[in-house]
Amino acid sequence: MASPTHPDLYKSIHAWLPANQGFYARFRKWLQKGGYSQSALDIYSCAARLALSQIDKPYWLMQEQDLDAVRSLLAARFTSPATRRDYNKGLLKLAAFLRKTNGQPAPSKQINWSYYLEGVPEELAADVRSYLRHCRRNWRPEEQHIQAGATLGRLTQFLRWAAANHAVQALTDLTPALWFTYLDERLAARVTAKTTNSELSMVQSFLRYLADAGRPICERLLQVPRLPENLPLPRDVPVDHLRQVYAAIEADAVHANAGIRRMGVMDRAWFLLMLHSGLRTGEVRRFLRSELDLAGKRVRITQSKGLKDRVVFLSQAAVAAIAAYLPWRGPLESDHLFVHRHRPLCPTYCAQRLRTYARKCGIHITPHQLRHSAATLLFNAGAPILSVQKLLGHKQIDTTLRYARLYDSTVAADYYRAMADVEQRLQLTPTPQQPPVTTGQLVALVDALGDGTLNASQRQLVHTLRMGLLTLDAQGYNQNGAPDEPASRGG
Repeated sequence: MASPTHPDLYKSIHAWLPANQGFYARFRKWLQKGGYSQSALDIYSCAARLALSQIDKPYWLMQEQDLDAVRSLLAARFTSPATRRDYNKGLLKLAAFLRKTNGQPAPSKQINWSYYLEGVPEELAADVRSYLRHCRRNWRPEEQHIQAGATLGRLTQFLRWAAANHAVQALTDLTPALWFTYLDERLAARVTAKTTNSELSMVQSFLRYLADAGRPICERLLQVPRLPENLPLPRDVPVDHLRQVYAAIEADAVHANAGIRRMGVMDRAWFLLMLHSGLRTGEVRRFLRSELDLAGKRVRITQSKGLKDRVVFLSQAAVAAIAAYLPWRGPLESDHLFVHRHRPLCPTYCAQRLRTYARKCGIHITPHQLRHSAATLLFNAGAPILSVQKLLGHKQIDTTLRYARLYDSTVAADYYRAMADVEQRLQLTPTPQQPPVTTGQLVALVDALGDGTLNASQRQLVHTLRMGLLTLDAQGYNQNGAPDEPASRGG
């Protein structure tokens, strides 16, 4: 282990409380199982040694403020910014292990209400808080903080402006004229139509919620239309780029270094889930082992976007990749399928890993582009659009159509197939003529009828037909079913 700087701040491990000695040993094993590099393990262990040397109490009595005191000591005694940064990371790992060991939940993140409601009248501020509580019912617990920030950011931008510039006091003061004044300023600041439309939708949703609660609002603001937007083209990844990224992942999956190999094996599994089954990044991060049915080649996605459930099918390649990853995952406490350093994947993990692989290939790719590619590949392989819609979990089929892009080769094949039918209907191309039926073929058909089980009258009818055909043939019909031309006279 690297020797710690400022040795006067550290006590000998043997001078610690015996309980803390065992706790420190378990902390190091926890880091090792998490896949941290040796250098990271040494740095984080030094930070833990500093904390356990300074805090003279058993680990189960340590509080967050005890670690805050160690952070203050770091700021005062360690001059190197890099050292302070690395040691603070180690203290964060120590805090996480303390919570895990003591069975304590992670501290919840607080909303910065003073920022979002700056200058907003108290009555409107109370309405905003009430609306946010209403919205929370549709969010997963782990998404509460992020969703709250996104919602408040879109909603209060207009409310803060209205309170600061027009002394708005009541809901009825929010009028279309006020919105259009705000819109002109936003567009002059080069804010895109997509952003302003998002803000308008949030404000209108907020007002509808209050109107349903019996609050008076300006109904005309609900009728304000959105600005026209250019629909973005599907952002799928070219097939050759997908091959390059997959090859880079495969290289890591067979790497000699065990840590790199484990990450490569896991990255291959979630990459194929996104590319072959169209999973969202959040669905990959929340993927539970209990929802996986490898034998049935399917997985149940529970409470995804909009808290909706759906069944997603797995390709044979995805099944093989997941099966290869499971031994590397190990018997961990969490039921999440994909874990990194003892925890489920963080929101940026997939994007960061994909960026690393793409950088090796000299291209750009994002996780959500894999979902677009899944729709495009299935669509062009002939999968019905309704099936693709259900697989991706889209509420509207228009969303699926925006996700998928028809390849030129698919358009060309569809065109030539349809045009062949058009030409046939318009008879613009010659159609092969069927040869006419001869008398001999008709007689043979009648003879075949006579071979069946017939009664006396039916046999008499068949005999009459046969004699009539022979008589016609004897009277001069040619083999093409037309009368013979009379021979020219005087020839």
